[in-house]
Amino acid sequence: MKLNLSVKNKRDFLLVTLLFTILGGIYILFRLFAFQGEASIANVYYGNSNDPIVSIDFVNYRVIRHYDQNVPNTYDQGYPIIDEANQTITLLGDYEINGTRQIVVIQYNFGAKSVQIIQEQSPNKICSREGVSTAWPLICLPNRIRVEFETNAEDFTI
Repeated sequence: MKLNLSVKNKRDFLLVTLLFTILGGIYILFRLFAFQGEASIANVYYGNSNDPIVSIDFVNYRVIRHYDQNVPNTYDQGYPIIDEANQTITLLGDYEINGTRQIVVIQYNFGAKSVQIIQEQSPNKICSREGVSTAWPLICLPNRIRVEFETNAEDFTI
C-alpha cells in the first residue's frame, strides 16, 4: 500500500514537526539555564503558609526554626525536629494512613548546598523520588510540604 500525502498533509506534518522542535529547544534551554545560581538559603514551607517553617542557611551553616507545627495532642513530640548531627529536618505531613499523619524527613548538606526528601509516606513515594536538589523546588503535595531555594544578589555579580 502506497502512502500518498497531499500538499495539505505535508504542510501539517511539517508544522507539527517544527512546533515540537521549537518546544523541545525551549525545554532544553530552560533545563540548562534555569536555576543555575548557587543557593544560599533553602526555605521549607508547610501547608498554605507563605512563611517558611524552617530555613537552611548554606552560607552561615545553620538551620533556623521559624515556628512550630500545630500538632494534635495525640503526638508525643513537637515538630519540626531538627537533627543537626544527621543534618535532617523531620516534619509531620498531612498524608494519613489509618488516621495517623505521616512524617517527612528532609536531609540537607551544607557542603553541596543541597536538599533531599529521604523519607515520607505518600502514594507511589513521589516526594522521595525527586532526588537531590541544589536549586529546583521540591514539592510534596500529599504532605503539603515544599522546599524553595533563594540566591543572594551578590552570587551573580561579575
